Amino acid sequence: MTDVCLVLMPYAAMERPSLALGLLKASLTESGINSTVLYPNLWFAQEVGIYNYKIISEGLAAYFVGEWTFSGVAFPDFEPNHSDYFRTIPNLKEDTIKELWRVRQKAAAFIERMAESILDLQPRIVSCSSTFHQNCASLALLRRIRELAPEVITVMGGANCEGVMGLATLQAFPWVDFVCSGEGDEIFAQLCGKVLERGRDLDLTELPFGVVGSAHRDKEVVMALAPRASVQDLDQIAIPDYDDYFQTLENCPKLAPYITPGMFVETSRGCWWGQKQHCTFCGLNGAGMTYRSKSPERVVREFSWLSRRYGQRKFFVVDSILDLKHIDTVLPMFAALEEPYSIFYETKANLKRQQVQQLAQAGVRWLQPGIESMHDSLLGLMKKGNTALMNVQLLKWAREFGIQVFWNFLVGLPGECGEWYIQMLEWLPLMVHLQPPTEETRLMRFDRFSPYYERQEEYGLTLVPQRTYSYLYPLDAERLKDLAYSFDEVGEERKIPEHQRLKEWVSEWQRLFKSESPPMLSVMEDNGDRMKLVDTRPCAIEQEISLDGLAYQVYVECDRTLTYRELLDVLNKKYGYEVSWDEIQPVVEELLQRQIVLELNGRLLSLAVREPIVPLLDVREQPAGYVDVQGYVSDSRKAFWELFRKKVPT
Repeated sequence: MTDVCLVLMPYAAMERPSLALGLLKASLTESGINSTVLYPNLWFAQEVGIYNYKIISEGLAAYFVGEWTFSGVAFPDFEPNHSDYFRTIPNLKEDTIKELWRVRQKAAAFIERMAESILDLQPRIVSCSSTFHQNCASLALLRRIRELAPEVITVMGGANCEGVMGLATLQAFPWVDFVCSGEGDEIFAQLCGKVLERGRDLDLTELPFGVVGSAHRDKEVVMALAPRASVQDLDQIAIPDYDDYFQTLENCPKLAPYITPGMFVETSRGCWWGQKQHCTFCGLNGAGMTYRSKSPERVVREFSWLSRRYGQRKFFVVDSILDLKHIDTVLPMFAALEEPYSIFYETKANLKRQQVQQLAQAGVRWLQPGIESMHDSLLGLMKKGNTALMNVQLLKWAREFGIQVFWNFLVGLPGECGEWYIQMLEWLPLMVHLQPPTEETRLMRFDRFSPYYERQEEYGLTLVPQRTYSYLYPLDAERLKDLAYSFDEVGEERKIPEHQRLKEWVSEWQRLFKSESPPMLSVMEDNGDRMKLVDTRPCAIEQEISLDGLAYQVYVECDRTLTYRELLDVLNKKYGYEVSWDEIQPVVEELLQRQIVLELNGRLLSLAVREPIVPLLDVREQPAGYVDVQGYVSDSRKAFWELFRKKVPT
């Protein structure tokens, strides 16, 4: 028996526990309320198979296929045109469609079993966390809970319930009693305490700020004023409790052999850059943009506690952006550990060389630096606050120190120009020795809370809920507008021929980088006044290059981006002599002609990576956790043929 069941429905990731539910369980424990975190996402992955689960949750995520598989049981009387829906998904094969229908049928039976299993625990409250593609599964479960046990209180929270979306959820689905919007660390335990004492009939004055309930159904509520909870002092929140995840995974024999778990952890909330200048496409953080950070002591203590408790040293930091103060306070303590952590962080790309080195030394070998393009004008449209050359500089230093970088080309921006892509394609071949984008290209998606959504008129946009929602929910257009997170632009899709050219080039870049002999441009020798470079890029002018004298000095100083004026000043101050522009110009021009220095908008950057280059870690080591899909498929085939041989003796 438990007071509260906290439930993580499909299609949450299999390879790591839920940070949100881990925090809520710990908070409830501190408040003296008994709770259990359940992981039906793991059980469903066992049922449909790892391969199907990954294809639906990742490969087909852009088309909300995971939501479709549970929409039927969530809304049994809703029959959209499924053939039309499948036509919205490009290159979908008939065999895949049949398999998706099988998964959808399994989803209905799965919900029935899950509801009965949860009610066997005799909870008084059942709460689902809904982020991205868990909404229909969560609504389906809570609906069945209500039908089987009307006395049980139902709650939803998570990113899909932020602000107006949470209020829309409450008003559209009467089997949901309460919806929590924003950060639930403080308000959820307060809500549960009141519900356990009083039941579901709480009036507006009794609801913690950030919670909407039945009282909001009876009143005219301005959607734009939907409440959102926020925590001010992050040092006061609990350390997440992941016990239930690791126990559940251990008892999943069809999953455990193929999963190397990672763990979520957070060191800050909000975005300090977004407070200054909100990136135009970014819909993260919602109304919680205000930046707050944990103290260095709390960060170190939390990492240490989680590592000891679960025997894990892989940490995926969920922060929207790294607190730069932690580079000098937290990271040196991590670097001093005998056994290093493996850490993922998000940051801005305008880091200094020493900061990148400090990250690597502390175990931050996985980085998402917000590189979305390699053209200053495109970056300006996004309000990224960095330049293309800064992005190249970061990729160069990350390659030297063995940091895996996750980045993308966003295309289809309002106001973009095809000429900008042509200009990029002229010099991108110079950087094929650096890490390519994670994806070929990514077409701009318009999300709620982003400046593109909030200020549509300013950007010449008319946005409507993504078409897919109409195949998932039996709601009218006005209600869908409040429920949706992703939106389509009215009119023709923003595609130009240059997008395809860029996509083809990135595909070739990825192929080269993953080949047995990837291209290199490296400083093989540097004796202080002379260096030797080796260049095996397809664009190489010479395979071996020697630099000395002024050319050497220019190349060394341009390890970081410099204007011509800054370069002259550095040379004169550092080397103690006067050098004129007439002397430096032919040297720089020769380096540019050799394609070992890049000039963009009046700034220079040397492109060679210094040896020794630290190897990138294997994908199996990533802090987010790893699922061995290939191993699972291989073993499944072996098991099938073993069964076949037993049934059909030779």
